Amino acid sequence: MTVPNLLTLLRLALTPVVAALTYSTTAPGRTWAFGLFLFAMLTDVADGWVARLPGQRSRLGLYLDPVTDKILLLTMFFVLADIDLIPLWMALLMLARELIVGGLRSAAAASGKVVGANWMGKTKACLQTACIGVGLGAIAFGLETPVAETSVTILTGFTLLLAWIFAGVFVWWNRALLGGE
Repeated sequence: MTVPNLLTLLRLALTPVVAALTYSTTAPGRTWAFGLFLFAMLTDVADGWVARLPGQRSRLGLYLDPVTDKILLLTMFFVLADIDLIPLWMALLMLARELIVGGLRSAAAASGKVVGANWMGKTKACLQTACIGVGLGAIAFGLETPVAETSVTILTGFTLLLAWIFAGVFVWWNRALLGGE
């Protein structure tokens, strides 16, 4: 088991903990949710950095890292929707976008091609992390006001728009996999 894979598994294990703590009715519980989410996302940065070292890449890591990121981020979007910090339809559209892009990647893999991550996917993930971080920060520090809710919703809406634009570009670039050319 490589160090990056261990960091990824730690991030996966933290997902239900962060989600559960977000529902806490106490300030310390919500602060822990915020801190653990930030820590989990730092493990994503760390595993990417360590994976570039000799002998640290693995087939498991190539699969597990992006799946774990999606599990954590999508879980937290649904939690934010459940606590009424963002509208549910935003979380659903985030999920739909990930299913479309993941489906295209699966189609590529079935035909022996690897469609890796690019700057658009990394930008989308950073913006999604910011949305969730701002939302968790607002509830951790008692800023659950209409202004905070509106700010998180606007940031999430902007992220959602960019995520779908990036998905459209991704599908266009890979349209040959769909039999379009």
